[in-house]
Amino acid sequence: MKSTKIILASIFGNALEFYNLTLYGFYVSILAPLFFPSENPTYSLIASLSAFAFGFFVRPLGAVVFGYIGDKFGRRLALSLSILFMGLPSLIISVLPGYEKLGFFAPLLLLFCRLSQGLCSGGEFNGATIFALEHVGKNRPGFVGGLIVGSCLLGSLIATAIALFFSQDIFPEWIWRVPFFIGGLASFFGLYIRRQIDESPEFIKAEDQEKIANSPLKSALTKHLRSCLLVFTIASFDGALTYTLVTFMIIYATECLGICHSNAMIYNFLGIAACMVACPYVGHLADKYKIKNILLTATIFILVLIYPVFLLIQSKTLLGNAVGNIALGLMVGAIIGVQPLFSQRLFPVQDRYTGIAVSYSLGLGLMAGITPIILTMLVKEFSLFNSPAYYLMAFAFLFLIIIKNTRLKTK
Repeated sequence: MKSTKIILASIFGNALEFYNLTLYGFYVSILAPLFFPSENPTYSLIASLSAFAFGFFVRPLGAVVFGYIGDKFGRRLALSLSILFMGLPSLIISVLPGYEKLGFFAPLLLLFCRLSQGLCSGGEFNGATIFALEHVGKNRPGFVGGLIVGSCLLGSLIATAIALFFSQDIFPEWIWRVPFFIGGLASFFGLYIRRQIDESPEFIKAEDQEKIANSPLKSALTKHLRSCLLVFTIASFDGALTYTLVTFMIIYATECLGICHSNAMIYNFLGIAACMVACPYVGHLADKYKIKNILLTATIFILVLIYPVFLLIQSKTLLGNAVGNIALGLMVGAIIGVQPLFSQRLFPVQDRYTGIAVSYSLGLGLMAGITPIILTMLVKEFSLFNSPAYYLMAFAFLFLIIIKNTRLKTK
């Protein structure tokens, strides 16, 4: 019963984090002219995407801060702070005037909100999975890890559904502010939930045995550098895959293929839903089979099938776009669903939060931030409509080589 409560609290926090992060991605084309007006609409869109990217670039700094808190003072405190300061910026965005009223201060404040959310996300996702897996121990940790990753997609789905509802023509132009307001309020409820749960038993044991590291970051980098590099590698692949799915595909459909925004969101909804379902299933497989074999198989599928998937999406047909987005979602889920257990087994408890959070945030922050910008430039400015497929194929090929030639101590 206690483990179920912990899992549900982790699911809620992660869902809320990705709800807030996904909202900006969905509304990036609407926010662009309001906060980054330009005579060239593409430059305006790129500026808006850059604000989105900056939130990921500061994610490693947030991982250092929250990792230190989590490894030094406890997982529960770190997660309580991260969920609070993830929601407050959403409240600010919901009432923030645009460039027309505030001038230069409008994009500056918007960027500040994204930076705050980026800092918090550096400690939220990995902290929540670490916290939950330390509670469940050997009781299906792969499935639980996949379930929590899936909850991130649940947050994205909820954001998609709410954003889709408020995109109807019957609503006024300012209605986009309401979903951000909802996300901000929900953070206070998430804070209340996290204050009611118990600290990680593994952390308490390490604390009782006086094994808490004085400098978790130094410990992780000096004693477990190989583990840090492996987490960085899978996080980079994760970032390229995930933010192609949850951020770029909306832009690709609307700005490049000419699909209306509401239909594009429906197709994307299907892809994210498929990813959400795939995550716990792949996590379940990780409890039964070798993680390395699962990663190799999933990567080969991506390498072979990603190009045909984008051809389906380019068909602009209802079936082609639906099947293409679902297939893309399944591919993404096959990698990210096994990541929590993969990372958890690489670090001891005393520097686990910092080691995983910093390494993961560096990889994810780099690729999640620049992937939508790179792909948007390639397809908008150079009309390279197949470039997203080639981009992900290149990542899959590199990841395949690294994992194949790495001896993993994980199951």
